[in-house]
Amino acid sequence: MANFHMLEGVVMLFFVIKLLMLGLSYKLYLVKKEPYFSALLFSIPLAVIGLIMGYELIGVFVGSAILFALAFVCFLLMSKVPTGIPEYCILAITAMIVVFLF
Repeated sequence: MANFHMLEGVVMLFFVIKLLMLGLSYKLYLVKKEPYFSALLFSIPLAVIGLIMGYELIGVFVGSAILFALAFVCFLLMSKVPTGIPEYCILAITAMIVVFLF
């Protein structure tokens, strides 16, 4: 039973880190307006943290590739829409996908 609670804590920590990295990459996007670097800032630290947490290499590779593609599409769409509510809607949808994806 103790292992289940420890696993639950690790998953929750990774969930919080994913949302934090999405917020930080959004801040970088606001400064640079470059989707590629913002998506890299989102996916690379998550891959490193996944490896540190002991996930399998192939799983980390596939997961970080999916998260990079998701973040890149998000920031690319945000560069095409006007700032304000449409931009926040795209970010909210991306956050919900990130939450329920893994």
